[in-house]
Amino acid sequence: MRLHRQALAWLVLPLLSACAGGGGEEQPARPFVRAGEFGQADCFLRRTVMDFEVLDDRNLIVFAPSRSDPYHMQVSPPSSGLRHATVLAFEASSARICGYAGEALLVEQPGGGLQRLSVIGVYRLDEPALAGLEARFGKAAVPAKPVPQPAAGAEIERDLAGEQRH
Repeated sequence: MRLHRQALAWLVLPLLSACAGGGGEEQPARPFVRAGEFGQADCFLRRTVMDFEVLDDRNLIVFAPSRSDPYHMQVSPPSSGLRHATVLAFEASSARICGYAGEALLVEQPGGGLQRLSVIGVYRLDEPALAGLEARFGKAAVPAKPVPQPAAGAEIERDLAGEQRH
């Protein structure tokens, strides 16, 4: 009987997911990032996280220990609360966050409470990878306009004593 229920569940799941995706409305295309597309798999120490930038409901950039050390972090399931996060909290069996099984990001929900999101990938970003990832999500930094520097006035040398007056 138990085997029959499991077999039935495996038959029904694909049908349900096909029905769920068949709504008449077109969803806007979301940026898609393959694991490791913008960096090398790596780890960071959770106590060194100084800042973060949310890209969407499943991707963020974590800066640890400084803004010059960015990591792309992917989480699952998608969370709308991630966009409103002001603080990150991690749950892991060690001090390092690497995207291993059991590691989680805890996000405060708008209505209160915490949502546990599994960390499914952590990737170290170099400068070009960071720029590419931000561009993919429409968060590319606008280059700063150069600040005009005061210029010294033009120096003109004239010999007024040698000129004739009219």
